Amino acid sequence: MNKVLNITNRLEDKKRKQQTEIHRGKMETLQRIIQCSSCHFKCAMCGYHLNTTDSPYAPPSSPPNFYLCESCRAEFEEYMEMTSGKKESSIFWHNREWMKLWSAWFDFQQAIKEFKNSVEFEQLTEELDN
Repeated sequence: MNKVLNITNRLEDKKRKQQTEIHRGKMETLQRIIQCSSCHFKCAMCGYHLNTTDSPYAPPSSPPNFYLCESCRAEFEEYMEMTSGKKESSIFWHNREWMKLWSAWFDFQQAIKEFKNSVEFEQLTEELDN
């Protein structure tokens, strides 16, 4: 009877390996999302590739490690001034939806920063390094 193989254990091992591979792919994808969203070679809003001659902009009131091209920088500064009540814009597209767009983007940047600083993300990074 000792020579009979237990197929249940083999099936469980195979299932565990498959689950590990599925999780590994998801973890790698999540890590790429975090890395790419923090890239200082592209604009964090529009994705425009920043040249070394471009001066990336990370305002002090914003999450660290996001960079904006000149156009997005100007729009973001307008948004910040409008949000703080310092200015009202005369540009026709600076409407409620435009404000929501920048607000959602800013919230997204904050969420990425918070997740990046979480214990779970650190665990994920360690897991991928192993």
